[in-house]
Amino acid sequence: MTSKDETPTNEATQVDEQDLKQGPLHGLRILDLSSVVSGPMAAVVLADQGADVIKVEPPGWGDGIRGLGASRNGLSAIYAMINRNKRSIAINLKHPEGQELVRQLVQDADVLLQNYRPGKLQKLGLDYATLKAINPQLVYASINGMGEVGPYAEHKTYDYVIQALSGVLDVQAGGANAAEGQPLQMVRTILYDKITALTAAQGITAALLARARGAGGQHVQLSMLDTAVYFNWPDLMWNYSFKGQGAQLAGDLADVCEVSETSDGAIVSSYLGVDTRQYETEQLVDLLIENEIPVGRVNRREDLLSDPQIQATGILQAVDHPRGGEMVQPRAAVRFSETQHTNNTPSADLGEHTVEILSDLGLTFAQMQDLARQGIIA
Repeated sequence: MTSKDETPTNEATQVDEQDLKQGPLHGLRILDLSSVVSGPMAAVVLADQGADVIKVEPPGWGDGIRGLGASRNGLSAIYAMINRNKRSIAINLKHPEGQELVRQLVQDADVLLQNYRPGKLQKLGLDYATLKAINPQLVYASINGMGEVGPYAEHKTYDYVIQALSGVLDVQAGGANAAEGQPLQMVRTILYDKITALTAAQGITAALLARARGAGGQHVQLSMLDTAVYFNWPDLMWNYSFKGQGAQLAGDLADVCEVSETSDGAIVSSYLGVDTRQYETEQLVDLLIENEIPVGRVNRREDLLSDPQIQATGILQAVDHPRGGEMVQPRAAVRFSETQHTNNTPSADLGEHTVEILSDLGLTFAQMQDLARQGIIA
């Protein structure tokens, strides 16, 4: 025991420093009940920053994104990327005993993240009101497609549906400056799934900060539609931001730049208005840089792997995955001078940590075997 004036022991200080080196969110536990992209990608942001993320998946098939897109040995690249640094437990949420296991896990959790349609988890007894009674300090994060009320609230929603509603197809087609008959164009990536994921991760950490300041747990809610409108509004909707008369309207920001072809590729820069095909790409890039004109060489996707700036900054990292073999993934985008998380782990097989996690709850191996025979866990 020490007095108030005595210096804390070096041992305590060293433990704190060791914890900090495991990431700024080390010591926080996240139950990730989400699937596909918006929820899992939010959770991987927290996992990349040191949180203990437990991914809860259905036995048998797991998260459906395990089999989506490019894959090797049953591991999809997208699953490996947005589910790294997590533990996996397979629980059948449709079974009452599976629901009870989640309620037990909630007792020691800091966050529960889910992206079911509104009302789904209430039917399973896993809604915010029920779980708040078990753990008043719980931050319960809900992602949905359209919001909790309104004519679209119950609709099944994917990124392309939000793109359709958000106005971005009109933008991609050229908006007011589009030629007559110009076809509408989608953005060829799951734009709003990923933006929603990043927004959710920020909302969760904000709620955790509020809890640390004494606010207790709370329900964090966001929809993909809400996020898309917020994201689009500053520039894509500036002509619709003023009510009444007197506003000076403007074209889109994209109108002031252009893609210019070169003899061996293309660049993107501010509007040049000249034929640049007589230049080689690097020659034209150097010329514009010398004249303080922002410019970028157009990379094909395969060019990212050898781009000198990406190589110099170490954005891409080699990953040795036990199922997928040698892979390439980007590092976490945010870097911390004092609390950088360095103990990265590859995405887990379905139910890889079920025994470990349930053992921590006090279940015996015999009890787990019985639950597995009933299809409640795997």
